[in-house]
Amino acid sequence: MPTKCPFMKKTIKICLFLASFSVASCHSQDQKFVDLTKISSDFDVSGFYHNKVKKTNETIATDPKSVDKKKALALLDDPFFMKDTLGYFKTDGRLPADLSLEPTNDWMVRKKKPTEIFGYRYKTVAYDPEKDTLALLNTVPFPKMDMVEDRKGNLMYLEVGKTSKNIAEFNKIKDYISKVGKKIDVDDSAPNASYWEGELFYYTLSKRDNKEEEITYDSQGNRISKSMDVSEITVAMYEKSYIKKMEDLHIYSAGIQFWKKPLQ
Repeated sequence: MPTKCPFMKKTIKICLFLASFSVASCHSQDQKFVDLTKISSDFDVSGFYHNKVKKTNETIATDPKSVDKKKALALLDDPFFMKDTLGYFKTDGRLPADLSLEPTNDWMVRKKKPTEIFGYRYKTVAYDPEKDTLALLNTVPFPKMDMVEDRKGNLMYLEVGKTSKNIAEFNKIKDYISKVGKKIDVDDSAPNASYWEGELFYYTLSKRDNKEEEITYDSQGNRISKSMDVSEITVAMYEKSYIKKMEDLHIYSAGIQFWKKPLQ
């Protein structure tokens, strides 16, 4: 009867673990968009943005003279992303808290040293509002999404935004948030914004109505311009442990409305 080898069993387990980790990592790096109805705090933020930030840096570093015009235009047609380091900084009395959470490259604090590094922020800095989709919320697409993770890689909060020409999109977003959360009152509420508490996240939903000029051309090449109604929609989702930490440490940061006074 063959003897079982404990070392071999352990080696196989380690190899299987590494293989599954590698597959999961590759999947997150190749992921095109995020379904916000299924997201949780263990979402791989850095994995999702890694290739996107890398491609942006490679495009910026490309010598325009080394590529033809067609390829140069194609490179500029891609969305651009950037990664910031976030830290706690002394406010020196300019804000109603001793410390604030800021990007280390922000002009207000770039000459200061943070008291502690909090994590990282990934921002969408250029995108095509008609072509690009980074997130979906109740089937509504968003071309712009910013995310923040702590040093352990946990999702802390995110914000998505879009210019919508369809009022049904805002209603679909609000319908979803009202199903997963309850509306609450907060201090220092922003105009045209509502605030919600769900099981895992706090939500801020805002809509600002605006006018946009649409330009088309007829068969003779004549320019036709018409004004149309649009809505600037923004959704922010704050992981509840992040809000609790900011409250405990009294840090002036995004989502401060949710702890400045007891929720009702």
